[in-house]
Amino acid sequence: MDLKTFSESEFDPKEWINKAWSLSGNQEKEVFVANTVTRLQLYMKQLSNSLDETTTQILTTVPRVIQDVSSLQLEGALLQQKLMSLEQQVESVEEQTGHSIESLQKIDLLKSKLENAASALREADKWAALATSLEDILENGIPTQIDKLTELADLVVAMTESLEVLSDAPDYEKKHTQLELLYNRLEAAISPSFIEALTQMDADRTSAYVSIFRGMNRSVSAHRCWRRAAAARQVASWRRLDSHTVSALTRQLTSDANRQVEWLTTVLKSETPIAELIRLYTDLLLSLDPSPTKIVSANFKLCQSLEESISMLIDLKSDVDEFIDCIMRVIDGYGNKEKLSKSTLKALGKIVYAPLREMMPNYTELQTQLFLAYLEDPQLEQKNLLEHSRAIQTIAERCEGWLDTAYSRGKKIAGDAVHSYYMTALETFITAILNLITGHTRHIEATFLSSASKGQHEGVLSATFPASLILETATGTLIDVLVSRQTVPEETTNQHPLFDLKLLLEQESRDNRPSPSLAGLRRARDQLKTLARTILRNPVDVQLDKIPQLSVWYNNDALSTDLPDFALSPQEYITEIGQYLMTLPQHLEMYLSEKQAPWQFLSEVCTYTCEMYAEKILNIRNMDPLGTKRCLTDIVYLSSVVEDLGTNVTPALKNLEKSLRSATTSGKDT
Repeated sequence: MDLKTFSESEFDPKEWINKAWSLSGNQEKEVFVANTVTRLQLYMKQLSNSLDETTTQILTTVPRVIQDVSSLQLEGALLQQKLMSLEQQVESVEEQTGHSIESLQKIDLLKSKLENAASALREADKWAALATSLEDILENGIPTQIDKLTELADLVVAMTESLEVLSDAPDYEKKHTQLELLYNRLEAAISPSFIEALTQMDADRTSAYVSIFRGMNRSVSAHRCWRRAAAARQVASWRRLDSHTVSALTRQLTSDANRQVEWLTTVLKSETPIAELIRLYTDLLLSLDPSPTKIVSANFKLCQSLEESISMLIDLKSDVDEFIDCIMRVIDGYGNKEKLSKSTLKALGKIVYAPLREMMPNYTELQTQLFLAYLEDPQLEQKNLLEHSRAIQTIAERCEGWLDTAYSRGKKIAGDAVHSYYMTALETFITAILNLITGHTRHIEATFLSSASKGQHEGVLSATFPASLILETATGTLIDVLVSRQTVPEETTNQHPLFDLKLLLEQESRDNRPSPSLAGLRRARDQLKTLARTILRNPVDVQLDKIPQLSVWYNNDALSTDLPDFALSPQEYITEIGQYLMTLPQHLEMYLSEKQAPWQFLSEVCTYTCEMYAEKILNIRNMDPLGTKRCLTDIVYLSSVVEDLGTNVTPALKNLEKSLRSATTSGKDT
């Protein structure tokens, strides 16, 4: 029997009895109950006996446990006393040891001070000996033998190192000042010989002098002497040339650029050879006589033609590019060992491009003259209105090719930086054409007004109409060409300083300013558009102006008022207008291209006629019934003409016709 079941917290006697009964098989209830009770009683008695034995054993063992615990307590107290005694001993030892360590530290510090003092005394003696030796050398003269120069370099290095050891000495500043004075005297003494060795390209002697400069920590002075010697050689070579040109200077400088870098690296032990080479060329180009700018200016004055002058500027840009390419090859050949500052490269770029920058205003003048030469066309001298307009149109149509050619050639001179200089010349050119257009416009308008004052109202048949149309087209062409060239070239970000021509060929920026000539062309186009439509509508205006003064609108006799509508015919003024409108399609197609939309012109004229006709009729006062009938007949006629031409009668005229018919109907009713 499993006794664990009885110890469970959720033990249910009924459930246990039912479960036990289900497992008894066919046993009778009385027998099952008697057996089960007997077994449970035996288990209870066995459990009681076991509990009694355990209790007796515990009672026997407890006194011995208590005795052991008391013993452990006594031992713990003794151990605590020993620990406290040990702690006191440790504290005593620490106190005694601390005094000893402090004493040792003081002794070690004293020893260090004594050693430093002894070393300082030895260095001071050494310093005094070295200073005396250097003084003697300066007094007796600097040796020129390489081995002596090597010894001098060792002496200088020793003095520099000795001074570093004496950095904590009380008289350090005094010694430092003394050393600087000695080095100044030494530098002044050896500089002439050093420059001579550099000039003669004597590597052994130069190396000895470089060691002295490096010992003095004056490599900058050594590089300065190298630049003086190298510049003197280049200046002497420049003066010996038979012909001074920029191309010759470029060949001279680029021929030994790599050699100079190698010399800087191997002999002068320079850590920045490319930067030193760039500084050399920057200083050299500033000191040349004659300067490249003077040479270019002189050669420019000798040019015999505009084309020759432009070619000279293109060649100048090629020479400059050749030199810049050489510098870039040297930089690329040295790899990424040296980081060059933008200011250093920019300084060289400005000096190299100085001649070209000086010539750019001359380029503007040259390009302006070349542009204006295109206007010296005999066709522009014609007195015939139409032919003169065609000549200007030819100029406008050819402008795009001229401008593209000029800009492409300008980019060969200054790259994208040419834009501002080019636009100045272009502005002058377009302004000259604009003057031609405005002058011819005034001539066309004066001719039209003169003819109109004489009673010649030809409209579309007048020569002034196609002349104004062609001139308007030419103006629009020029506007399109000029607008496409207003866009400033995009700037390249992070561009190399030697290729940033917009910065190197700097000029006051005018790129964002509105073009006066472009605004003038737009005004001229609007004026010509208005003039052409005025000429086209002139015959209509002349006839419409007669309407308010016609006597047929009033003072009609009563008998005439009763005439039927079919007996009335359109009056002469309206038939004149109708006939003129009917002739427009063929004439407009003759003068206008498909792009100019001749039917748009026709529609505008018809709309204008209807609007003005309605306005003129409204100005008629005291219109009698017969006058109203005649007006309606004229309106019907004009409406039929307008509709035959494929356009629509305006709402104003339709509403006016309805009003007049209503008035006529109400008059009959009365």
